[in-house]
Amino acid sequence: MSSPHPLPAARRTFVSDLTTAPNLITLSRIALVLVAAGMFFVGLERAGMMVAVVGGLTDYLDGWLARRTGQVTRLGELLDQFCDIFFESLVLYLAIARYQFLPPWVLTIYLGREFWVTTVRRFMASYQLNVPSSFVGKLKTNFVMWGFLPTYLSIERLIPSAEPTLRYLGQGAIATGILLGYVSAWDYTRRLVDSYHLIAARTGPADAGRS
Repeated sequence: MSSPHPLPAARRTFVSDLTTAPNLITLSRIALVLVAAGMFFVGLERAGMMVAVVGGLTDYLDGWLARRTGQVTRLGELLDQFCDIFFESLVLYLAIARYQFLPPWVLTIYLGREFWVTTVRRFMASYQLNVPSSFVGKLKTNFVMWGFLPTYLSIERLIPSAEPTLRYLGQGAIATGILLGYVSAWDYTRRLVDSYHLIAARTGPADAGRS
């Protein structure tokens, strides 16, 4: 991300970046998601859903505040990516493991995409090649993350008259998000292929970093 008022380079330390208001909001999202998950496990599903909604809303607040105040940081980008995967994974895990709302293979498909994209980004970053998040990838996050709302409304039968519509909305949103995730994974793969000749030219045929 870029900003018209970036933080001065002299102040860019880990601690200074971590304690910016946007990054503190991002960290609060991790805490809120953990609290919400705990509430679901102890039977406080309705309270947990409310806490999760607040956590989801911080996903928009931290980015807006970072751009508005010029406190855009690499650390913020890293934390935001982690929070997205963390939130989405917990939503899917609870829906599958605790409520059998979705078949178990859905989580496998979701995690397969995340592992591949993370591997590609890590590989590219090791050669100083940045792969920014795509618009389709952000759409994926929104569909999966907010798909939890109709999902858990359906699980809790809070609006019986809206069934089975809520169930279909939840399942449809999550399925759409996973599909969009694979569309964006293809884009990451294409960028890797396009850049591969540059990487090969830098390193030669052997890769000493392989394990």
